[in-house]
Amino acid sequence: MIKDLSILSSVDMAGRKTGSVGNFKAKTFIQSRFQEVGLTHFTEYPEYIQKFAYPKPSSGSQGINIVGWVKGGNFAHQFIVVTAHYDHLGATARHVYYGADDNASGVAALLAIAEKVTEVDLSHSVIFLATDAEEKGLHGAKAFVSHLPIDKHAITLNINLDMLGEGGRRNRLYATFSRGKKQLFHLVNNVAEISGLCLLVDHRKSQRFNRFGKHVNWRKASDHAAFSKVGIPYLFLGGGIHKRYHTPKDSFENINQRFFLSAAETAWLILQAADKGIIPIHPNN
Repeated sequence: MIKDLSILSSVDMAGRKTGSVGNFKAKTFIQSRFQEVGLTHFTEYPEYIQKFAYPKPSSGSQGINIVGWVKGGNFAHQFIVVTAHYDHLGATARHVYYGADDNASGVAALLAIAEKVTEVDLSHSVIFLATDAEEKGLHGAKAFVSHLPIDKHAITLNINLDMLGEGGRRNRLYATFSRGKKQLFHLVNNVAEISGLCLLVDHRKSQRFNRFGKHVNWRKASDHAAFSKVGIPYLFLGGGIHKRYHTPKDSFENINQRFFLSAAETAWLILQAADKGIIPIHPNN
């Protein structure tokens, strides 16, 4: 997992800006890892690839999602979707925006969890979705929910992983989830008792980011918002904004590896708990 994180945030990936050579290299790497761990691809998305145009279907800009899945046992026709965006800000003539925390960390955790799922028997099928063009407006997640390879009502939960590499001085990992979902509240609290870090229920409702002079609304800040908009429950895991966010200093060397490993383990615990305890959650409940 650490190796995957280092590769995805390397200078060779050049910040993984959508449409760039570095982004294509990241896509190819994730695609090869999906194949290595044994994920199945959907017929609609051969070789795990979903291409999409953005911001509109008629637009000239193109992004590429990577989509694979593992079939479950008792509830094989119900799906949990694990997401993490792999794009970032790219590079300028002077700086590379490596995006180690944002969001090579989430993708590396997703790959590790995917490998775990292929080794155990979960009750539910699990889709693993590495999205593109998140930084430009969640376009990869929007494209996926607009062209689902399965019925929307078969998706019981989205677990979104974004920025798992830094927890601040207090090693805080936040879990934000769909409003009114008591099952998710209890799930997070139960996992918090056994996780190796400070797992808190809910990000602050908004967080001011002085460098850009704006507030971050965590319920809309990442790919889970696209699932929420179409009525699919979500659980979002992330460490929150820090001083290296969206700067060239968000590099592999500045990742808190101990926190990252604990955060990824917590994400795995949450997936297992969702599979065993609170599912099924129907979107209309």
